[in-house]
Amino acid sequence: MAGHDELTGLANRRLFQALAPELLRDHDCSAAVVILDLNGFKPINDTYGHDAGDEVLRVVARRMATGLGDDLVARLGGDEFAALPRAPHADVPETWWHEMAGALSAAIAPPMDVRGHTLAVTASIGVVPAGRSDDLPDLLRRADQAMFSAKRQANAAGRSGITWVVATENGDHTETYGPAASEPAVACRPGAPVWVHRSGARRAGVVESACEWAALVRYRSPYGAGTLVDTIPTSCLTMRAEADPYLDR
Repeated sequence: MAGHDELTGLANRRLFQALAPELLRDHDCSAAVVILDLNGFKPINDTYGHDAGDEVLRVVARRMATGLGDDLVARLGGDEFAALPRAPHADVPETWWHEMAGALSAAIAPPMDVRGHTLAVTASIGVVPAGRSDDLPDLLRRADQAMFSAKRQANAAGRSGITWVVATENGDHTETYGPAASEPAVACRPGAPVWVHRSGARRAGVVESACEWAALVRYRSPYGAGTLVDTIPTSCLTMRAEADPYLDR
């Protein structure tokens, strides 16, 4: 009870700060520190009440825990969350966290049914690759600054944003990612054939369901025969003209 958030069941700030340094010292796989804050949460509380807001937080917590698997996920308080995702294996590209952050953003965005209302929130996400650092307070401070940068981008563009901070010899280099207002959205309708672009490769897929930011896609497994079903950011999808006899009806 002392180490977990009563509302969501996630680790709380105290447990996160206790476990994270030890996980950062395990250098078998690289890690990143993530700070996440919800966009559009306060109007839900103000309009539908705190019970609805609490249910939104529980849904977001479940989506984060599902998306990040065994990685450490915590609710820091209010609508702010933290995570310590680990690279899936040692030889992943240095920018592996780009895909992780995009998938996390996409997993949170789909609408949810809360007390008879269809509600939705997005997330502003700050990411700092940990590298060899185990200085958790510094990593959290930088991730928090990155999250606020993403929040400013979201407020300016009217869309959710993800900011990652990469340390260089001249200080931190910050990049903010978010769909530009002028970019055409992929017309993701159920049954639409798409290419899924991940880890430098593309795989044939079919849309199962979709919202503005993400789609649930069934696509060819990269590990042999069979298919996977996953929530994919629409920025990682393009329309597919070629037929695939294994996927297409």
